[in-house]
Amino acid sequence: MRRITKQCKNLRGFTLVEILLVVGIIVILAGAVALGVNDMLDPARRAQSSVRAQRTAQSVSISASEQHLKNIGF
Repeated sequence: MRRITKQCKNLRGFTLVEILLVVGIIVILAGAVALGVNDMLDPARRAQSSVRAQRTAQSVSISASEQHLKNIGF
């Protein structure tokens, strides 16, 4: 019986230093992932900006065409 209780006393949980070390590693990895995702999103943002510019140009063209048609009586 003494052996069992003695072995249980030797079993301990994680220390504060170990937990802080793991949390620190997770934070570093999350930062690296965030930077990678940001680099991947830059081309998507540029493409979205280009599409918006094209739509604006089309809107202006359509508006000009409609104004011209109103001027000639359509």
